[in-house]
Amino acid sequence: MNKQNDSIMNINLAQSKDVDLKEEKSCLVLPLYNDLLRLQSDVLLEEDSAALKLLIDRKVVTGKASSNYFYATPGKKYQGVLILGLGESTSFTAEVLRRAAGKAQEILATNQINHVYFDISFSKDLPAEAFLEGLSLAQYRFETYKHPGDCANQITVDTVTIIHDEDAPAETIRNNCQQQLKICRAANLARNYANTAANEMTPETLAQVATQIAASKRDSCSCMVLDEAQMKALGMGALLGVAQGAETAPKLIVLEYRHPKASNTIALVGKGVTFDTGGISLKPAGKMHEMKFDMCGAAAVLGTFIAISELNPVLNVVVVIPAVTNMPDGRAQTPGDIVRAYNGKTIEVLNTDAEGRLILADALAYTIDKYKPDCIVDIATLTGAAVIALGHVAAAVLGTDDTLVEGLLAAGAETGELLWRLPLWNDYEKQMEGTFADLSNIGPDREAGTITGAAFLKAFTASTPWAHLDIAGTAYGIKNKSYLDSKYASGFGVRLLTNWLLRKADNGRN
Repeated sequence: MNKQNDSIMNINLAQSKDVDLKEEKSCLVLPLYNDLLRLQSDVLLEEDSAALKLLIDRKVVTGKASSNYFYATPGKKYQGVLILGLGESTSFTAEVLRRAAGKAQEILATNQINHVYFDISFSKDLPAEAFLEGLSLAQYRFETYKHPGDCANQITVDTVTIIHDEDAPAETIRNNCQQQLKICRAANLARNYANTAANEMTPETLAQVATQIAASKRDSCSCMVLDEAQMKALGMGALLGVAQGAETAPKLIVLEYRHPKASNTIALVGKGVTFDTGGISLKPAGKMHEMKFDMCGAAAVLGTFIAISELNPVLNVVVVIPAVTNMPDGRAQTPGDIVRAYNGKTIEVLNTDAEGRLILADALAYTIDKYKPDCIVDIATLTGAAVIALGHVAAAVLGTDDTLVEGLLAAGAETGELLWRLPLWNDYEKQMEGTFADLSNIGPDREAGTITGAAFLKAFTASTPWAHLDIAGTAYGIKNKSYLDSKYASGFGVRLLTNWLLRKADNGRN
């Protein structure tokens, strides 16, 4: 795993009068709104201020969103001034700042900047944590398998000093920034897990990762891993049917975070198909290599668990990962097979490539039965239909509880990990009824695939408030966000779920 993704930037806070920039590789970063076009900073040298004002007057420098401009100042107390375009002040959001920071990362790396001074002393409401978030995610690299000589020797920003005015709540700013960096570290670790090649990231590897995570937080965390024999004894026929064609043994991974003062328990279930060939219903060869990303749901809940274990909210969290590979071996499940799930329902397997819902069925039913959570959320790269419906911009959310779904939608809007709600009416559930069994694992051909997939899962959630996130279009391949490199897994879900869990905690954000 990449060491650089396992570290957190150093954060300093200072007032303008206390700032003394002497570092050779330092840069002053100033925000600029397109409708205001005023640069304000007590740190900015007078001659640089005059030069930049002239560039603004000539429209060389603008405040358009992500229209960043680097003004080199060799030999001065800072190496350069980076103007951060934030668009119109009336439509500014934290996401605008994340994207501006993501775009800025390229400029900072090119100019070998490792210490940034971000001056928000004249922009009191600017969320400094969003700048750090965009920068931290944009600096992510995955070069585990490359020869050291082939890796780019990129200078990264390792220290950020937030310059604030004397009336600003410095400790609140510091806490928000440190918290957000911990969440970003967790998201980047989730990206590591997803980007790891499938021959190394097996169900066994996932179980080892989870065990190590829990071991590092002994007082509050624990991990239990069920093997094939234990799952068979529990009656998890849906999960085991998917796994029966693989040489690699399936695992059911259960992580628990417990807080002694917590009164409620929330469960997260992440789809962990570490490689999906489609089984006997074999996928086309083109882009099949991307099916190592079919465990991005598992990576997301692992990353969320890491963040929660670091932030210690007053909440109990149970994370469950059904981990399998889906292979077309001679022993593999065949179309038409009927399996019995943990809750006793029978399933007619009409397509072995609709395997994610099968492993989630047992995981959901088991988690609800054993842990009695107050609510449960699953996250999965479940359907190609989600990509058709929403592209790579948003994930689909469906569920049985309006308050739960609305909370997730709000967390998505705040973190930039957008969700769009789809309906889950009874008519869709009727479409999932089987001919020879209680259920079939696919619905009518090419009809509402994301919804029918969720309708199938609903049958395993009993009366527990439940929501389903289909992240097939957002787990990887995102092209519209400057802070997420499209060739890597995005870590989608870690920031969203962590934000939501912190708001559900008895003590809120801490």
